[in-house]
Amino acid sequence: MMIVLIFDETTPSLNALHGHHFTKKHRLRMRWHWLVKAEVRRQQIWVPPKWNRATIRIERHGPRLLDYDNARAGLKPLIDSLVIEEIITDDTPAVIGETEIKQFVSKERKTVVYVEPRQSVESA
Repeated sequence: MMIVLIFDETTPSLNALHGHHFTKKHRLRMRWHWLVKAEVRRQQIWVPPKWNRATIRIERHGPRLLDYDNARAGLKPLIDSLVIEEIITDDTPAVIGETEIKQFVSKERKTVVYVEPRQSVESA
């Protein structure tokens, strides 16, 4: 089973998070929490999977490409929201491994998130 979440905005860059007042950072985190919550409800996922091991792929469509550091750091509010909504149990490397991010230059701003369970090393 795979969960695909689609958002009508791009994930922020690190610059949107870095150096701002804590209330602005909090608003950004809460915005992504509500976006994830709304998309999970829209897809009628009433019982979250709570995956202990998952693979996450993120496609970021925006007007320009971000450098690798900014793109990766900007995922934090989104991935934290996946934990809050109990799609995954934690955002540690043991649970999600290395999150894959792909960027596309597009007039349409959107973020597409693919989350699927992965087998544990012992059972593979």
